[in-house]
Amino acid sequence: MSLVFRSCAVAIVTACVASSSLASSGAFATSVVQFVPGPSANPSFPASNVLGGPTGGGLANGSVHVCVLGVGGSLTLGFASPIVDGPGADFVAFENALTFGGGVFTEVAAVEVSTDGVNFARFPTRYVGPQVAQPAFGTLPMGTFSGLVGGMPILTNVATNAIDPRDLPNGGGEGFDLAELANDALVQSNVVDLGDIRFVRIVDVPAGLVQDSAGALIFDNGGANGSADIDAVAVVRDQTDSLVHAPIVDLRIDASGFLEVELGDADGFGDLDLATLSASFDLTPLPLTSWLPAFTIVSSDASKVTLRSLAPTVGSGILGVFAVSARDHSGDLAADQTMLQR
Repeated sequence: MSLVFRSCAVAIVTACVASSSLASSGAFATSVVQFVPGPSANPSFPASNVLGGPTGGGLANGSVHVCVLGVGGSLTLGFASPIVDGPGADFVAFENALTFGGGVFTEVAAVEVSTDGVNFARFPTRYVGPQVAQPAFGTLPMGTFSGLVGGMPILTNVATNAIDPRDLPNGGGEGFDLAELANDALVQSNVVDLGDIRFVRIVDVPAGLVQDSAGALIFDNGGANGSADIDAVAVVRDQTDSLVHAPIVDLRIDASGFLEVELGDADGFGDLDLATLSASFDLTPLPLTSWLPAFTIVSSDASKVTLRSLAPTVGSGILGVFAVSARDHSGDLAADQTMLQR
């Protein structure tokens, strides 16, 4: 990893701008299809609390307008318009994680999607924390979990501030890109259609009892009785969007471990409003100039440019969460997020 990466994690992190011709900022879950509470679920925090927008309390205060899943519990949500796949994050999930003592109190849950409400494809997961039980009510660093919800605080609050819930670098939560499910067996067999996602299911992960996609046991800070507390799900892309006019910003790690960023707009690169480009690392804002020196242009055309990090992100030793957002000149928001996991 080059000095610029080591001296400023922003360098890598800021590169992740995702694209979307996004749904309206009011596009949230509209129905509770099924709630299967686990032990320790709390009826004072019902499933209906997840409908509508997030009500975050900021970095150090978790939301209290949540559904407590209970250990191993699950919650299935429906949407007014089906979610669709496009470059970058397609929806954002919110759990009431909060920071203290230099880390994040985490209670995580897996995230699954379905077209028919019966067959669900689960997002690939990765946990890079210690393979031992974590202290109940302790903390873990941001970036410890990927493909899960519950490791990121919520800054956006539809009742008290104007942060767009889809704006990942400024609003918090975890972004989910349906493209990550392209190789899932249910997607390959067309049982789950990434252009027609009607249901999102969130399933609590009991600490030390569930493996991630690589076979590592997942541990969080909930202890034996703790479970994920789900606040909301915000739609980034749905079937009302006109993707042929959408911003194009996408993040990927290539086969050699380098971070690539595709940035542009379907109507031409000039339609992307670079003045709106916003980035953060671990929800700390980053200036544009802090990351550009860590990338080189590897390709470009009239609609987009692809940047590649000067050094691999995999094996860099950096652990944290990078997110970026931008709008085009018509106001469509694009946002994406990546977990940099050493």
